[in-house]
Amino acid sequence: MKKVIFRVDDRLIHGQVIEGWVKYFKINHVYLVNNKVSGDPLQKMIYSSSLPPGTELTICTIDEFIESFGKRKQSREYVLVLVETVDDLYEIRSLLNDQIYINIGCVASREHKIEVSNTVFLNPEEIYKVCRIRDDYEVFIHKVPWETSVEIRNFTDLLEGNL
Repeated sequence: MKKVIFRVDDRLIHGQVIEGWVKYFKINHVYLVNNKVSGDPLQKMIYSSSLPPGTELTICTIDEFIESFGKRKQSREYVLVLVETVDDLYEIRSLLNDQIYINIGCVASREHKIEVSNTVFLNPEEIYKVCRIRDDYEVFIHKVPWETSVEIRNFTDLLEGNL
C-alpha cells in the first residue's frame, strides 16, 4: 500500500475509517480537508477527540491544504487525507501523483445519483470528474483495506446508461 491515501468519504471520520484505515495502516497523520468543518469549533472538537492516541489530526480548508501539503516532506509514515466529496477531490487533484492511493469509500445515495457500487453513488458530473482523474491515476473503490478493491477503469458506460 502506498504511504499517502486520499479518501472520499461523505461521513469523514467514523468507525470504518478509524478501525479500517487508521488502525489497520497505523496512520500517523490524518488531514480532514473540509471548508465547513474547519470553520466549526464544535465539529473540530468532536473529530479531534475521535482518533486513537498518537494519531495527529489537521483540519483545514481546501485552499489551506493545497498550500501546505505540497510543501510537506516525504516521510515513512502513513498519511490519510479525507475529503467529503468527489468535487473536493477534483479541486485538490493538482496534488495527486503516482505515489498516492486514491480511494472512493462512501458517497451516499441521493436523488439523480447513479449506483457505482453498494457504497458509492455519483451524479454524471462527479463521474466525469472521476474519469478525468482516472485519465492520469488509478482510482479505487475500497470500503476497508482487507476487502478487495475495485479499480475504476472507465465510467463511460455509466454515463451512457449502459450499466
